[in-house]
Amino acid sequence: MYKKILIALDLEGVNNVKGVPYEALSKDTDEWKIARKQGALEVNAAADALFSAGADVVALWDNHGGGHNIDPADLDPRITLLDPDLSKPRMYFADDYDCVCYFGYHAMEGTLGGVLAHTMSSKTVQFYKLNGKYIGEIDMDGYIAAAHGKPSVFYCAGDIACAQAKRAISGITIAVTKHEISRNEADFRNNSELFDEIREKIVSAVKSSHDYKTLPFPAVFEKSFKRVEDADKYLNRLKSRGVDADYLSDEVMGKDAHTVQSTVHNISEFIACI
Repeated sequence: MYKKILIALDLEGVNNVKGVPYEALSKDTDEWKIARKQGALEVNAAADALFSAGADVVALWDNHGGGHNIDPADLDPRITLLDPDLSKPRMYFADDYDCVCYFGYHAMEGTLGGVLAHTMSSKTVQFYKLNGKYIGEIDMDGYIAAAHGKPSVFYCAGDIACAQAKRAISGITIAVTKHEISRNEADFRNNSELFDEIREKIVSAVKSSHDYKTLPFPAVFEKSFKRVEDADKYLNRLKSRGVDADYLSDEVMGKDAHTVQSTVHNISEFIACI
């Protein structure tokens, strides 16, 4: 059994949240207030089951919008609430844990039917691709966790997001929070039934051994922006860091000013490109 468990929490994918048309799940909105409470309840159900099963540490990485969403008073006091240094690489603290579990993540930008679907930024990003295939946040964090030698074992989110997680990470255990219908429409689960499922499945997940698949390098990374100004700033930032990057070549336009293509040679460059 994995004894030290890291829980990564986003908010769009928790139960009872569907958002508002044309808006992200921004802090201090009514939907965000529902999400932060619901997220704490789902994590508490998981933590209670994990500690009962023999876990030594359950740590929470609250990563929606830079963190500081969950009220510590709403959390099981046995949970270690992290306050990461945002100037350091994403998930730099993963070495301290045995495995990673994900709650509240969401479908990637452009996913038909995905509730509040986006990838990293609903305002600026059109898509991410890795070696020619669309990827979302679970793909990225799964590869980062694997680079630290940590398997991703459990994923709790909407049904469409769960399908993407199973595609991204072989063998991951899922628990569905809601049936996703459109960007702002979903059929929600009964919380009591959901919490029982979380308790059962997360314990099963941490008691099983899991492989992890590291990203083979070099890899081709694409990030496409909704505005060309943002693409230009991003390209200049990557070049300043020594990343091999340029606008995506196109046979009609010459260069696609919305999309930057990079060749990454290690996990540090991969994280820089996110």
